[in-house]
Amino acid sequence: MSTAGPDIPPMKEYKSAQYEFSDEHNRQFSSLADAMQVVAGLMQLMGLAFVVICGLAVTSAIQAGGGYGPSIALGSAALLCLCIGFWTGGAASSFRKVAETKNEDIWHLMSALGQLQNMYSLLRTIILGSLVLAVVALTLIGLTLAGK
Repeated sequence: MSTAGPDIPPMKEYKSAQYEFSDEHNRQFSSLADAMQVVAGLMQLMGLAFVVICGLAVTSAIQAGGGYGPSIALGSAALLCLCIGFWTGGAASSFRKVAETKNEDIWHLMSALGQLQNMYSLLRTIILGSLVLAVVALTLIGLTLAGK
């Protein structure tokens, strides 16, 4: 039940008398966004490199008739790098909007923090999965070496 009269249209949640960061704060958010965007791009590039190396390792393992351990490890490294890259890029975009927009600072800040929270929650899961895959890869490598 709302206390506002029916003649008052609802406002968008980011279009209110929210706190507006100072020019100095906006420069800090902009600098953070720049640094995060560089890290995002580098992580995406590293992820793509791992994808290519993983593909080569899979091809080599197929030709050799086994030895998939390194391929699994490279695949999990690619997944981790790509996820970090894309999520960091999304958060960087929200931090950039904090610096560039007016009367939307808190909304964009909370959006960026939500993206970071989601990223780290999912990264925790991916890291745990990657550790499991690393154990599987080490086991496969050990079995391959023991079979020679």
